[in-house]
Amino acid sequence: MIRLLTQADEKMILEYLKRNEIATSFLYANIIEFGIDNIRDTRRCADYYGFFDGEVLKGILPFYNLGSCIPHYEDDEAIPLFAELMKDRKFEFLLGMSKVIKPLYEKIKGHKEIWEYDESYYFINKAFKPFILDEINFINVNEINSEDIVDFIVDARANGFNQTVTREDIRETLAQRGKEEEFIIAEKNNKMVAQACVQVYTHRTNQIGSVYTIKEERGKGYCKAIVSQMCTRIIARGKVPTLSVKKNNIPAVKAYTTLGFEYYDDYLIVRLN
Repeated sequence: MIRLLTQADEKMILEYLKRNEIATSFLYANIIEFGIDNIRDTRRCADYYGFFDGEVLKGILPFYNLGSCIPHYEDDEAIPLFAELMKDRKFEFLLGMSKVIKPLYEKIKGHKEIWEYDESYYFINKAFKPFILDEINFINVNEINSEDIVDFIVDARANGFNQTVTREDIRETLAQRGKEEEFIIAEKNNKMVAQACVQVYTHRTNQIGSVYTIKEERGKGYCKAIVSQMCTRIIARGKVPTLSVKKNNIPAVKAYTTLGFEYYDDYLIVRLN
């Protein structure tokens, strides 16, 4: 059976997320911050569909207002039911652990126009090795209201992630970040050169994302330094840093492994047109 989940299902949903903590980190953070019932003008809210084996929740399929779909299931019987819903819904990103996403992708790829298919590694860091660059200042975006910062993030989305967003999109996204979801920018000689953030969190982990260095400053260690700084902050909260990185991004893979990150699982991000 599959049905739309509501706030009344919160207890069983949180029990499900606890059983699958790392693989469902996006769901956990968004539900903790914004609840289960969909608030249509809130980007991080979703229609959450649950797959049940009798009375037991065995899978969750969310369609977020910001345009992403991040499903998870414990029972393969959820795959055809989830796929039928996904064929009829519009979303831009399908992402999650490859062993979960690939079977769904195979079911829907003939019904969607695929723009990008990025195979990634999911890394976890339980043996952190800090890296520090001199004369780097870290700006906490959550605490500063600056149009220059908004412009930097807009440019990062365009040049680093091939995403077109407006300044208002970024303001709204920043306004909806949770207290634990830090966003920092590295500054050298009063010039913003790199960024990173905590994308989502669970009660044990913080997932790092949106890592970007401006083109003319790459190869100087800024990416490694800002991720190191983010790891330091995460560990100070008593949590474990995690992140995903494209398999073909060899410089980033090398930088992260020298910081102590280790392979956890394969990760898949599919972008639909």
